[in-house]
This record gives sequence, C-alpha cells and structure tokens, in this order.
Amino acid sequence: MKKLYNLLVLCCLLLANSQMMAQTQDKIEEPQYPGGRKELLKYMEEHMVHPADMRELGIEGEVVVEFFVERSGVISGVNVVKGLTKAFDDEAVRLTRGMPRWIPGKKNGVPVRYRMTMPINFKVKRHFGKHIDQSK
Repeated sequence: MKKLYNLLVLCCLLLANSQMMAQTQDKIEEPQYPGGRKELLKYMEEHMVHPADMRELGIEGEVVVEFFVERSGVISGVNVVKGLTKAFDDEAVRLTRGMPRWIPGKKNGVPVRYRMTMPINFKVKRHFGKHIDQSK
C-alpha cells in the first residue's frame, strides 16, 4: 500500500511539474522591420552616409547598435555596443533612430518591448580601384 501511495504522489508531482513547464514556455515573436530583411537592407543603403573623411581614406567597418522596439513599434534607447570611430558611431545611431516603426515583438500574442542588437556595416563602393561617393 505504501508503494502505491508513493507512486501516486510521484505521478501527481510529475503532472504538476509538466503543467508548470507548459505555462512557463511562452511563445515569443521577434520584432520585424516592415517588409523584412530585404527592406531593412534597402533602407540602410538609401539612408546611410559614409563619413566623408573615412570614405576618402577607404576606411570601412562595423558598428553594433542596441535598441528597443517598443510595443508601438517605435525605436528607442539606441546605444552603440561596439564602436568604430565617433563619426561612424554617430552615423549608426542617426540611421537607427531614423528607421520607420517596426512590427513589434510579441509574447503570447501581446506586443512587448523588445531589445535588439544589430550590426551596421560601412563599406566603400569601389569601381575600378576608385572610391565612389555614396552620399550623392
């Protein structure tokens, strides 16, 4: 009888544990740029201004920014987490702050504030060994 009681208690504990695990496994959807990655890259290409002195020297690199996509889709709290130079960092912040509203992230179907990290690559366009001015 004691074995049966212990087995029953063990089954109840396992059932309670599995129900608790199911409740804590939230469905999370990441925020999305309107139109997806292709449109985000298009936005970057159309709005990025490579710092002139860096462009003339052929200097390229990556700046990593962190920001929040608010429940409304608005971008806030832009911060450089991996910088390059002040000019590149400032441009990355300007570019990120200027993005249109994103489709917000969701937790169990409800919009939530979501922290994002995004690399921004600065490349100098070259044509036959010459630098092409991207800012025009």
